[in-house]
Amino acid sequence: MARYELKMFFKPLLTALFIIVVLFLVFSYLFSIALGLAVFFFTPQGIDVSRLYLLELPLPLFIDVDFSIAVAINVGLLFLFLLSVYTLCFVGASMSRESFYGAIRKGFSSPFSRLFNNNLFAMPIITGMLFVSFITIHVFLGVPTGPGPFKPSEDPLQPFKNFFAVTYSPLIEEIGFRMIPMGIFLVAYLFVVGRERLAALSGRDFLKVLFLTPLYPDKAKELLDIGTVRELGVRSISWAEWIVIVLTSVAFGLVHIGDGWEAGKSISVTIDGLAFGLAYLLYGVQAPILLHWFFNYYISGHGAYSLASDFYPVVSPIFLLVYLGTLILGLLGWIVLTTLPSVWLYRRRKDVALSQLQSLPSQAVPTPPPIIRFCRRCGRSLPEAVMFCPYCGKTCEEKMEEET
Repeated sequence: MARYELKMFFKPLLTALFIIVVLFLVFSYLFSIALGLAVFFFTPQGIDVSRLYLLELPLPLFIDVDFSIAVAINVGLLFLFLLSVYTLCFVGASMSRESFYGAIRKGFSSPFSRLFNNNLFAMPIITGMLFVSFITIHVFLGVPTGPGPFKPSEDPLQPFKNFFAVTYSPLIEEIGFRMIPMGIFLVAYLFVVGRERLAALSGRDFLKVLFLTPLYPDKAKELLDIGTVRELGVRSISWAEWIVIVLTSVAFGLVHIGDGWEAGKSISVTIDGLAFGLAYLLYGVQAPILLHWFFNYYISGHGAYSLASDFYPVVSPIFLLVYLGTLILGLLGWIVLTTLPSVWLYRRRKDVALSQLQSLPSQAVPTPPPIIRFCRRCGRSLPEAVMFCPYCGKTCEEKMEEET
């Protein structure tokens, strides 16, 4: 089988398997929301925790200062609010830049990079690549992280308190480390870069830009006629935006040193912060929230699947498939990412060689000299395709003498 035929055979097959794994993981995300409701409101320990009240809500900021909002709020109501926010984030991710259905439909004909056009479709790939990088750092390279802030306890309610903590932290930490610092910077940055366009906007459009900037920076850039990620890709991100991403990521990593975490934990958390900040600019505010949710609520040892496995045995094999699917997509993502430079270089050289070949002056192909036929009887030259000599009448069916 030719190389082209092999490619045409295996590409749709691998794409179909890839899409199936993505769909399974996306389904498992939504299923984990239902599991969280089940263990928190339909188990005795969960019900006890849901009846508790919080007297203050902590709000960590990127400057390593913890603010607390004094408020008496029921834990169960707050838990429902958090899951509602995450569900809305999934809805927003499914419509980000391109519809989730559109990304699946175009998956067979589009290059790998186009799969990142939809936030929800790209989420299993991004989280898988991050997950593989953490395993490499902390397992294969042996960088220690420490036991973490959750200490072993004989309190039967402690696992549910831990579960509530990992449900609360993704939203509140993304507000403190992404939305507030990066949102404030983006408002100031876009108002400086797009000041001429802003001056021509109506009051309604001005407020629209002000509202969209901290939520969907790319849409605000589009309104201000500034290069967007949709048009230019990562090249549209300015050096100032990269600096803010790096600063907030480093701060995010540093605050995870202490309280049971060792310095090694800050490495993976800083990598997390870089991915979260970049996803914020690419897709909008829901992207870093969901990525953070993945590592805290979804796949951690204190998350929904881990806790539900203690009450519903059927969840354990699903959790195993979740780990397996995440690892497969992560490995595939890194393989593609590491081979992209080689593919780009090969295509670049091929295009250069083709352009050089096309630029060469065309050389005229020499035409063969005409064949002159002579009559064997009278010796005169004969026209082509004649049966008899027009001079002497000799038949031409016999072999004629040819002379060049």
